[in-house]
Amino acid sequence: MLKTRLLSLFLLLSTTLTFGQLVERTYYRSPELETLTLNTDGAEFEINDDHMEPFAVREFTTPAGIIYWYRRIATEVCLTGDCRPIDVGIYWDGTGDFTGLEVFKEPLTKTDHSDFSTFDYRRLISILKDDWSPLREYSLSELVDEKKEDSVDVVSGATKHEIAQAAVEKAVYTTHTLWHLIHVGEKEQLAKLTARRLTEKNLLEKALQTQREKYQPFLLDMFAQGNLPQNTFTESLVLTGLADSTDPTLRAVSLNALQHLDLTPPALQDRLAAIYKNKKQPERVEILTRLHPTAQLSESFYTTLAEDLKADNPWMSVKILAALKHSVKQSPKVLETVTKLSQSDIPVVQKAVKEFEQTRKTGSTIP
Repeated sequence: MLKTRLLSLFLLLSTTLTFGQLVERTYYRSPELETLTLNTDGAEFEINDDHMEPFAVREFTTPAGIIYWYRRIATEVCLTGDCRPIDVGIYWDGTGDFTGLEVFKEPLTKTDHSDFSTFDYRRLISILKDDWSPLREYSLSELVDEKKEDSVDVVSGATKHEIAQAAVEKAVYTTHTLWHLIHVGEKEQLAKLTARRLTEKNLLEKALQTQREKYQPFLLDMFAQGNLPQNTFTESLVLTGLADSTDPTLRAVSLNALQHLDLTPPALQDRLAAIYKNKKQPERVEILTRLHPTAQLSESFYTTLAEDLKADNPWMSVKILAALKHSVKQSPKVLETVTKLSQSDIPVVQKAVKEFEQTRKTGSTIP
C-alpha cells in the first residue's frame, strides 16, 4: 500500500514539476503539435472575434521562420442551467488554418459529465479542421429544436439533427464553442497579419521555399487583396503561377492576381508574352480578360498579341483588341485586320472595333 501511494505521489509530481520548476499540466494536445518545434517568445498582436471584441494572439515561429498563431482562452460552456469552464490553447498556421488544440486545467467533458475519450478528441479535431462545418450557421441558442409543453413557454428540446451529426456526441455546446473560437473572421485577420509580418521580416521567399504547396496560393491571394506590395518577388510569384497550368486552383488565384499587376515595365510584359504563347486559346482568353490596361505595350507583347489577332476568330479578336487599343502605335497588319472585323455583324465585335478606333483618334490610351 505504501509503495502504491508513493508511486501515485511521484506521478502527480511528475506532471507538475520539472527540475524544480512548476509546469502546467496539459490534459490533451493535438498530435500535429507534437511534430512542431516552435519559438514561443514571439510578439503579441490584437485581432477581433465574431462580436468585434479585441483579443490577443501570439506569434510563434519555427526555426525556418514559418509563422504560427496562438491564443490561450479560458471561458465557460453553458448548458441548460449548467456551465462548465474550459481552458484551451488554440493554434493556427500562418494562412489562418486551424492547426491544433491544447486542453489545460481539466479535461473536456460531456453533458453526462464524463471526460472526453481519445476517440472524442480525435473526432473533435476533425470537426474543428472543417472551415465549412454546419456549426457556422447556428448560434448557441439555435443548437436544439425548441418544443412546448401545453401553455408553458419554450423549454429545451433535442439537438438539431444536422448539428448532432457535426459535433462530438453529447458535447454539442463544447464543439460549437470551440469551432466558433477558431473560425469565421479569425482566419482572414490572421492571414493579413501573416502577410504583414512576412513582409516586415523579409521572409516571403523563405516561406515559399519551405512550404510551397500551401504558401504559393496564399501569397498570390494576399497580393490580389492588396496585402502584399508589387515587387520582383510578387511579380515572379504571379507569372510562375500563370505558367503552371497543371493545378486549376493555382491558375485561378494567379489569374486573379494578374488583374492587380501593374504591367508597365516592358520586361514584365515580355515575360507574360512568353507565357501567353505557350497557352491554348481558352487560357489565352483568361489572361486577356484579366490584363491590367497598359499605355505602352512592349514590342514582344504587342507582336505576340498581333499575331493572335485574326478576322476569322471574332470572339478572340474582341479580347485582343481590348489590349491592343492601348498601344500608342499600331502595325499595318493589325489595322488591316481591324478593317475586316469592322464588317462583322456581331454587336460585340462592332463595339470592340468602335472602341479601338475611338482610342486611336482621341489618343486616350487608358480608359
